[in-house]
Amino acid sequence: MTKTKFNKALFIFLIGVVLFSCHNKNIDIVPASQDTRTKYNFNVDWKFIKENPENAHELGFDDTSWSTVSCPHTFNDVDTFDDLSHGHHDGEDNQWRGTVWYRKHFKLPKSDTSKKVYIEFESVRQIADVYINGTHIGQNQTGFIPFGFDLTPYLKFGEDNIIAVKVNNDRGDHFRDNFPLVWNHEHWHPTHGGIYRNVFLHVMDPLHITLPLYDNLETLGTYVYAENISQTNADIFVETEVQNEYSETKTVRFEAQLYDYTGKHIESSELIERDLNAGQKFTFSSVINLKNPKRWYTRNPYMYSVKSVLKIDDKIIDSYATPLGIRSFDFNKDTGFSNNGEYAKLHGWGQKPTNSWAGLGAALPDWLRDYTYRLMDEAGGNFIRWGHCAGSPAEIAMGDKYGFVTLMPGVSGESQDEGETWDVRIKAFRDMIVYYRNHPSIFIWEGGNWAETEAHYQEILEVINTFDPKGKRLMGNRRADVKNDSEGYVSIEIGTEGWEREYPNLPLIESEYNREEAPRRIWDTHSPDDYFYSHPNIEKNTYTFNSEEFAVRQAFHWWDKMGKKAFHVGGANWIFSDGPHGGRCPTEVTRASGEVDAVRLPKEAFYTTKAMWRPEPQVHIVGHWNYEEGTKKDIFVVSNTAKVKLFVNGKLIGEKDTPKDGYVYQFKDVAWEAGSIKAEGYIKDELAVAQTKETVGAPVALKLTPVTGPQGWQADGSDIVLIDVEVVDAEGRRCPLATGRVDFTIEGPGIWRGGYNSGKPNSTNNLYLDIEAGINRVAVKSLLKSGKVFITAKQKGITAANLELTSMPVHIEHGLTKRLPQMYQNVLTEEVMPVHTPEIPEYVPGKTNKSKLFTKFSYTGDGKAMLRTNMHWGKKAYTDLEYNYTVIPRYLNGSEYIRTPNSDNRYWARDQLQFIAGVKMHIYVLHDDTVPRPEFLLKDYEDTGDDIKIDGKGPVMSIFHREAEAGESIIMAGNSDGDAPKDCRMYTVIGKKF
Repeated sequence: MTKTKFNKALFIFLIGVVLFSCHNKNIDIVPASQDTRTKYNFNVDWKFIKENPENAHELGFDDTSWSTVSCPHTFNDVDTFDDLSHGHHDGEDNQWRGTVWYRKHFKLPKSDTSKKVYIEFESVRQIADVYINGTHIGQNQTGFIPFGFDLTPYLKFGEDNIIAVKVNNDRGDHFRDNFPLVWNHEHWHPTHGGIYRNVFLHVMDPLHITLPLYDNLETLGTYVYAENISQTNADIFVETEVQNEYSETKTVRFEAQLYDYTGKHIESSELIERDLNAGQKFTFSSVINLKNPKRWYTRNPYMYSVKSVLKIDDKIIDSYATPLGIRSFDFNKDTGFSNNGEYAKLHGWGQKPTNSWAGLGAALPDWLRDYTYRLMDEAGGNFIRWGHCAGSPAEIAMGDKYGFVTLMPGVSGESQDEGETWDVRIKAFRDMIVYYRNHPSIFIWEGGNWAETEAHYQEILEVINTFDPKGKRLMGNRRADVKNDSEGYVSIEIGTEGWEREYPNLPLIESEYNREEAPRRIWDTHSPDDYFYSHPNIEKNTYTFNSEEFAVRQAFHWWDKMGKKAFHVGGANWIFSDGPHGGRCPTEVTRASGEVDAVRLPKEAFYTTKAMWRPEPQVHIVGHWNYEEGTKKDIFVVSNTAKVKLFVNGKLIGEKDTPKDGYVYQFKDVAWEAGSIKAEGYIKDELAVAQTKETVGAPVALKLTPVTGPQGWQADGSDIVLIDVEVVDAEGRRCPLATGRVDFTIEGPGIWRGGYNSGKPNSTNNLYLDIEAGINRVAVKSLLKSGKVFITAKQKGITAANLELTSMPVHIEHGLTKRLPQMYQNVLTEEVMPVHTPEIPEYVPGKTNKSKLFTKFSYTGDGKAMLRTNMHWGKKAYTDLEYNYTVIPRYLNGSEYIRTPNSDNRYWARDQLQFIAGVKMHIYVLHDDTVPRPEFLLKDYEDTGDDIKIDGKGPVMSIFHREAEAGESIIMAGNSDGDAPKDCRMYTVIGKKF
């Protein structure tokens, strides 16, 4: 055997047999730990049944035949990501829904008899009824907001206790009719039911600092905020609610202690002494003056911790740590956002609070949520909007530590609600603010995902002023522009694909832009088709973008809508990870609009946003470098530098210093040659960054790579280990065009959870999976039993791979463990200021839409809509077609009109086009007769009997009419509520003063 052949054989052997111990010695630093109270991880070892047996809450009920699970847990992990999307923004609906039961046996030591015990659920979907030792203690139906109960009166210390939770995730067939919980519908997020977030048990002294759990407990916890903030000073105010549940008066001393990022004590407040009567609840107020504070920036999110301490007779009886980030900020209508006086453009993502993952559903260990956040940070994000319900406690803390300005809602669907729905919503909004008000990453409270009445706005502001009076946070409602009642109440405009600002006196931030979709598996039109263009549903897709097109269009959407506008704060790309909610492409099992797919494998779009948004010099060649002989194609390079040079095998192909859409450098008709392609990015004519992609050899082997949390794979019954399976060449490089089925085997204490294939139904939870673009990812869940797990992966024709995993034991005693969920620690890094920003056009303040008919006009489609005046023949009809109105009825002459994009002829959104009638007016809609008429047209408009052909020879457009009173809100959905012909025309809208 030659030396070269021996090295290749050795490499194949080494990647075929990988020994891996899932253990890591990363030690968490927890500043100001809660060392005077016990916080148990209550996730482990529950009994579960997907049925609704009678009397399951009773102490003596026999649950021995039930399954054993650990939380986070969902009973929809096996029936999600397995159906192709319906299209038309309809989410996956073929999931089990109904009533299930959880029961947990646990025992607290006899020595805790005199203690107080509280349970905290980070949330349960959708309706949770909680019982302790046979007694019903309450219900929560928000699905996304933490809640808790006082278990103390019902517990038997030193003996077995039973907590039972009845959970229901059912819902109405249509989200608008899903009263009262209109947000519990797959139109917004998949209805993954269960105790899908963490559960904790808090044991503390009867004289204690309360928990920030308002629902049921009506306690506020601690409120911390900073005033008089500068480079040299900050005053830290601490308001701590304390409750004396002893039967006699207690003399207590209170102190607030400040700790830095490493856990070092640096300052304390003065001691306050006070007598608290039996049963009394009292709020201690203190202040700490801090010199030369380290402030919280999006690029350097420095976190302190404030420890509230209670003492009796010089003995600490309780303490509680609260996060603190010291920052000042300004949202300005003309200059955008500044943080501690430093300008920052906000760019990031909207993300569903279910954060669902193929094979796992919405039940994720915290470190996997953290894994997603790390990806968003790597891709240059500094902004997140949770849609349309609150993110989890762990994720909001991640916003603190990674420096993400957060737009935080309570719970809502997309409606202005009344009655019981509003009652649930406003209480949830209150509970959310109480729980999250200390997190510095939250800059904006979202009152709702739709405009409200004036009375509702008053309630929203009353909640904010009562429970976060010193937060200085802004408040806004997405789509507040659909009602004049919003005037005077919202303090920031939360836009939706807005091309023109609707509130000239408010700052503007986008909550949802770029809803386009593309799967990861299809590279470009010059690469083999992996069941995309050849899919039988392709004609029904709203979008037919491949990965290259999707990546390049990221720059267009960002730059044209937000990036080049000096006044614009920034916005949330909708969304970060693919999920089974509201997809518009029936070729896919997800809404494929993420920068990563449903197992968090990056698409080319991920690297595009990184190349635009990271502050350091970046350059990215979109695509791969494995083509057939004779291929010529355009090469797109995305870079935040001022000039890019492109080389093929060392030969200069060209250089560009005028990017399109701020960041895209296009090199036309580049001839492929085997070898390498390299892009160099220059700033001030100096080489700043370079990237090389190589032609990869033929597939020779599979490669398995495990990914665990920072402390390894925990045998707690819910932890996950991810396994990347790649097809590689003889040099270990991923083969970008590799596809085909891989078969797996598993032995040992683990549950195979698999992954998914984006374009195939029923691909989850199988011991086989197709490779997509050279790689895929599967997951294995731990059991309560630790030990070694053996995985094999085989694909026909290449060398198989083996992997040995070890799950680490978790100490569990009487159903309790003190090992808290793991997350990444010590992540603080100070980023540089952006090295280069494309030239931004001059902004002239005060320039606004002057239409007297179409006021507060907005358009949420993918294309650009424009307001135009003086309608007559010869006027251009669409923003993206060179067709003009020819013969039109005389009564339309002199009207104002909306020039819509014809590219949105098959796009649907409930609020696609919206405005408020500035005066009493006639509204005319021209609608293509070949398209099924949408509900809004049939309901609100009458057919005039007149028809036109916009270009004189196109499809016949019927003219519909209605009248509108001044101040009336007009909302139009898509061209059709169902399928529309491929070559149809988009409707157009005309308005004329009455």
